[in-house]
Amino acid sequence: MKDELYFKKLKSEYEYLKAEVEYQGNLFKKARDEFDKRFQDKLDLIVPESKKIKEDKSKKRTKSLDKVYKKLAQKIHPDKKTGDTDDFKRLKEIVDEYDMDAVIDLADEYEVDIAVEIDEEEFLTTNIKKLKDKLQFYGRTLIMQWYNVDDSEREHFENIIMITLGK
Repeated sequence: MKDELYFKKLKSEYEYLKAEVEYQGNLFKKARDEFDKRFQDKLDLIVPESKKIKEDKSKKRTKSLDKVYKKLAQKIHPDKKTGDTDDFKRLKEIVDEYDMDAVIDLADEYEVDIAVEIDEEEFLTTNIKKLKDKLQFYGRTLIMQWYNVDDSEREHFENIIMITLGK
């Protein structure tokens, strides 16, 4: 069994990375908008709707998540005296979105112990890795490389982009 300080460290790292991914995601959107404006005509960036790649957002619910859902639903269901219609709708949404943070928060709010169903260490380490991968993705994109280049080197970098993309 890991000690309390270890879990505190994991939780802190996880919370920091969530905030950093949110920050970098917003920065990426801003950079993408500027990149699109700058290169729209040069690179023919307007993609017809039919050719856009659709992202597969389907996620398989795990058995542990199903168990957590059932445990929470028993407490939150509007037919129960401890239940609430809005929270029950929210529970359905967050389980469908596989938003484990929100599930855990809701369980804490209703004082439902879900520690048996969720391996906290596995949850934290898995999600820390996913968040690190997301940050790495942002940093490696051509958009962020272009956005972060010094203004004095931007024109040269734009020429490299054009040559690389055959324009």
